[in-house]
Formats: sequence, structure tokens, C-alpha cells
Amino acid sequence: MPRPKYKLFVYGTLKKGFPNHSYLREARYLGKAVTKDPYPLIAPKIFYPYLIDAKGEGYRVWGELYEIDYPTLKRIDRLEEYPRYYTRRTLEVIDHEGRTHEALSYFLAQQIPYRHFRYLKSFEPKEQGA
Repeated sequence: MPRPKYKLFVYGTLKKGFPNHSYLREARYLGKAVTKDPYPLIAPKIFYPYLIDAKGEGYRVWGELYEIDYPTLKRIDRLEEYPRYYTRRTLEVIDHEGRTHEALSYFLAQQIPYRHFRYLKSFEPKEQGA
């Protein structure tokens, strides 16, 4: 019986070139993607970006789309301290070929004042102090 697969949209330290990308070593990279709707993406601690569950605010966020299995999902849940620190939700993303996908992504679980932070379109090495 085939194992279930999940699509995962990553926007921060799980992306290629970032320190947590090794968590996706068994994942299948599907390409760059952007959220269909705008969301606030902030990096108040410089190294850790937060996606805020406030659909319609901010920018369409750029990241990477992966296909993962259940063990990978559980490893990332532990990394993201799900559900205490981050919560996992489904959102729509558009891939590099214009196709829409439903994908899981991690949003900050806590309610914090975020509107005074600069919203990002993508989290890049310069945002992490590199």
C-alpha cells in the first residue's frame, strides 16, 4: 500500500541553502511557488521568519513546494514545535508553471503584534544576517 504524500510549502529556514533544509532530504522538490493570496511574512528575530495567518494582508509570499511523506511531516512538526509554536494549515500556492496546489504550511501559532514589522515577499539570506 502506498504511503500518503503531502505537499508542503516552505518559506524560511527549510528552503534550499538554509540550515534546516536537511529535514527535506527525502522530499521531492516540486519547484518554486508563491501563495495565491497575500499573507504577512515577518522576520522579527532576523533568523526565523513567521508567516502570519492573516489572509489578504502583506504580499504573496515566495517559497518552495515539496512533496513529503508522513515521517518527514512528523519530523518537521517536531522542528517547528507544532502545535505549540507553529500551527499547520492548508493554503493555495501557484507553482512555476502556473498550476495551483493545496499545500500545508506553518503559521505562527501565537497572536503577536506584527503590523509594525516590515512585510517580506520572500525570506532570503540577507534577512538572516548572512
